[in-house]
Amino acid sequence: MSQEQSEAKFKKIREWLETKHVGQAFQPAIAWPELRVFNRKDLRSVAAYWRRLPHWELADSTYFITFRVRNTLGEILKESSLASLVEEVLWFGHGERYVLHAYVIMPNHIHLLLNPLEGWSLAKILQGIKGFSSMQVNKILQRKGAFWQDESFDHVIRNEEDWLDKFNYIHNNPVMAGLVTMPQDYLFSSLVTMHSEGRLESLPHIQGPI
Repeated sequence: MSQEQSEAKFKKIREWLETKHVGQAFQPAIAWPELRVFNRKDLRSVAAYWRRLPHWELADSTYFITFRVRNTLGEILKESSLASLVEEVLWFGHGERYVLHAYVIMPNHIHLLLNPLEGWSLAKILQGIKGFSSMQVNKILQRKGAFWQDESFDHVIRNEEDWLDKFNYIHNNPVMAGLVTMPQDYLFSSLVTMHSEGRLESLPHIQGPI
């Protein structure tokens, strides 16, 4: 993408965000991806399977993903040390297994916007994120057993407007839940991480492979 095209994309994003009344705070967090626009021909290439929910995988696609804490654990990610640990696990895979565009860690669930990198399936990525974070959280809580619900919700991003909708939804989720009044006031989201100098350096830096 040329510099002129990049500037045009950024202008389009800025204008779109202004219509959503999210203000200037979002703009430094924007990293516009090279989207693979979904079309009718892709219907023949989609790998689909069902469990309790439908799941779709399409090469070179961007995904909006949601997964939840086990119901018996309630809103356990209100505990900042646990949310911080999960946040670092998300960043461990960035640039090696996937490109992480946006995320928010809510008290009992997580939303992600990401692109798997070549050689990594979405299922394998989520297995790594959920498996390693579950192991680390269980160590802190001195418990055994599943931490996350077994199944995740995933959505293939269709086009630029779809990407922007999900980007905006992720960062506004704490506001909609009544946790904060402004998106930038919520600590555990990509908006705040990208805004705050020293934020990543303050994470606990756990060790071990995912």
